[in-house]
Amino acid sequence: MAHSDLFTDRFHYVLLSLAAVYVIFKPSIGRLVLLITMQLVDIVYTMPATSNHWLFTAFVNLTIVQALIYLIIKNRRFQIREDEFFETFAPVIRIEVIILYFYAVFHKLNSGFFTPESSCATDLLKAQHLDLIFPLSPEMFAANAYFTLVVEATIPLFLCFKRTRNWGILLGLIFHWVLGYSSHNAFYDFSSMIFATYFLFASYPLSSYLTNLYSRIRHRVSKVLSPGNVFGNLAQLISFWLVGMAIIFIITKVLAKAELFYLHIFWTGYSLVCIGLVVVFMISHRRKEQIVVASPSFAVPHPLFYVLPVMVFLNGLSPYIGLKTENSFAMFSNLRTEGNISNHYIIPASFQIFDFQKDMVEILSSSDRYLQANADSGKLMVYFDFKNYVAHVKPQKIEYIRNGQRHTFLLKEASPNHALLTKNIVLEKLLRFRRVSKDGAQPCLH
Repeated sequence: MAHSDLFTDRFHYVLLSLAAVYVIFKPSIGRLVLLITMQLVDIVYTMPATSNHWLFTAFVNLTIVQALIYLIIKNRRFQIREDEFFETFAPVIRIEVIILYFYAVFHKLNSGFFTPESSCATDLLKAQHLDLIFPLSPEMFAANAYFTLVVEATIPLFLCFKRTRNWGILLGLIFHWVLGYSSHNAFYDFSSMIFATYFLFASYPLSSYLTNLYSRIRHRVSKVLSPGNVFGNLAQLISFWLVGMAIIFIITKVLAKAELFYLHIFWTGYSLVCIGLVVVFMISHRRKEQIVVASPSFAVPHPLFYVLPVMVFLNGLSPYIGLKTENSFAMFSNLRTEGNISNHYIIPASFQIFDFQKDMVEILSSSDRYLQANADSGKLMVYFDFKNYVAHVKPQKIEYIRNGQRHTFLLKEASPNHALLTKNIVLEKLLRFRRVSKDGAQPCLH
């Protein structure tokens, strides 16, 4: 929530954030369900204009809800043991995380990603501003595509095996921690989501270590803030408040944007705590961790729990079968599958069984600023997205080419049943497509 201005125009984000804080400080299944419900309502409201990490969060939350319903029916009561609840949904989400990483790697196996001049690997490396530390050479840009692919493939591979699982967690934490500072986009929203899923892979000794540490810290805090020491507690709270306000004042004066304040304070603090805890555990328990008798598994409790992982898999498969290209886990991959052209090394355009991506529109001119920008930059639009945009915005005039024929749309002459003014509400929620370049390699887009 921190990096956006959505608090100013969508009040339910405030409620969602408060619900998250409520769950953190007062954990319970009921409060978790409240948080999940609010997130799922938001995803339905915002679709299809949502992000990959928020969509994956919805899949995770649906899995948790499915586990709750399953246990209520299985046990024939609403009282659910928390350990049984966790062990029901956790294996399913682990599978979903591996699928997410599979597509993060698989989508990048295309010619655009390995072309340094247009590769997202190049753009994202530049966005880290490492040139302030050491010069970046063309050879480094070319190698970075391979480096990114190797790291993103190694993380899920390590997570699959119990002897390397903690190393996989640590590698993933460090990799996504660094990405969180990219000036290209606010990646710490995706990074914080993936951070949470990593701890579902934590070995039981690591889980016990974290739980015991939290209990000890909470016990010490409760002793310091004992009811009998009212004046001492008040003095400490005022001191913490004054120090906190001073830090906030100094940083907001130094940093040009509020987003940078959130980034440097909240993301830095949170990520370093997560990484530090795992590092300390691995150092202090390196001998004890050599043999792990029990370790988190991928065994689902019932075949019905494969439904959502299959949906996650199909969501990632969408570009190759002719469905949506946005929110299909193909973020910043340079993948192109539209217009009977595929730059993927393995899957050709002929693999598509749906025709959405084959129907492309070239905007020539328009009274609408967004459509005119597409015309000026030589971007093509999938007709489905083009039609939905026109139906929503209703521009006064558009000149465009579709299927080799030139068309002119004039709003004042169009009937209410005009093809560009009608839409399928269900498909509109489910499908969204990227713009693609008319000429040259696919640029780095979300």
